[in-house]
Amino acid sequence: MDERPKAPALDDLDKKLITILQDDARASASEISRKTGYNENTIRYRIDRLKRSGVIKEFTALLNPRMIGLPIAAIMMITTEPNQLKEVFERLAILDETKHILQATGKHDLIVVAHYPSMDAMNNASQKIKSMAGVKEAEIHLATGMIKVDTKFDVNKI
Repeated sequence: MDERPKAPALDDLDKKLITILQDDARASASEISRKTGYNENTIRYRIDRLKRSGVIKEFTALLNPRMIGLPIAAIMMITTEPNQLKEVFERLAILDETKHILQATGKHDLIVVAHYPSMDAMNNASQKIKSMAGVKEAEIHLATGMIKVDTKFDVNKI
């Protein structure tokens, strides 16, 4: 579940590329070439290398779930039965509504963020999760507001 790959060393060009692509994932190699002063082929090669190494997972549009019909956000704190973490993780991972699943230390083994179209859908899902094999306890919290969602990382400060 948490096989941490060795992070590749990032040089100044890698950091520039990451910063540009976080601001606009649709930026073309020629546009990035103009901004950085590096050859377009070098830019393409470096972006491809960042993708292959796992630094860049994917290029995507970040949506506001509330604006697309998913106004209910739930945070689930799940404690699993001993030796059942992997199985519970796998069952949660296949659910469409689960968007973030984090392994945690402390009282809870997993923290899950999920989005639902209605309270009924959230209640049905929470009952399903609470009765899932391997789940010892599931504490469900509703998010009452979205204060900060930031998917960008300042690689120059790392």
